[in-house]
Amino acid sequence: GSIQTILANTARHGTKLDEVSASLNTLNEYADKTIYNFGDMTRNIGLFTNAGLELEESVSMIKGFSNAAAASGTTSQGASHAAYQLSQALSTGTIRLMDWRSLTNVGMGNKNMQTDLIQIAEAMGVLEGAGTTATAIQEDFNGSLQDGWLSADVMSKYLQIMAGDMDKTAMKQLGLGDEQIKSLLEQQKTAEEAATKVRTFTQLIDTMQEAVGSGWAQTF
Repeated sequence: GSIQTILANTARHGTKLDEVSASLNTLNEYADKTIYNFGDMTRNIGLFTNAGLELEESVSMIKGFSNAAAASGTTSQGASHAAYQLSQALSTGTIRLMDWRSLTNVGMGNKNMQTDLIQIAEAMGVLEGAGTTATAIQEDFNGSLQDGWLSADVMSKYLQIMAGDMDKTAMKQLGLGDEQIKSLLEQQKTAEEAATKVRTFTQLIDTMQEAVGSGWAQTF
């Protein structure tokens, strides 16, 4: 069902079945190593592509979103719900306060995430275009969202960084400084470790189920 949805939503970009299969295999490998569910991820990719994003970008964003969720201690169920709300926001092109609250309600959207988004938006020149400043946003992050500075593009770049799919060169091209890049890469490493290191029995069972499911899929 997810494959049909993804194909229908990305056909205009020339996406073929083998490309979808390859992307889902990449995501499945990621799911096997993490506490998150492949089924939820494929549904979320369907939602992201429905919002107008291309397949490769959607896969990267889902990985980054899962890493960021793990770093915040968010459950797989909470992350899935928040991803649904985020997909709705991405379709409009802007993340507003209601959308942001869907993240904070499941434990995401901490100060680190806020600071990173502000830095990326500033580097991309989005803040100037929205008629606001980093200082003003830091003083009232929630209130500043009405200015529309937190665009889908800014969120996409942040999640791709958190996925580990953006190297230093690409981050420099965004306009980020060396210290900012160093900090973001450290946070990405921490987030990925949070997603891949099993610390509870429940997480162990979930991860084993993912691996077994992948094995049967290959067998069939």
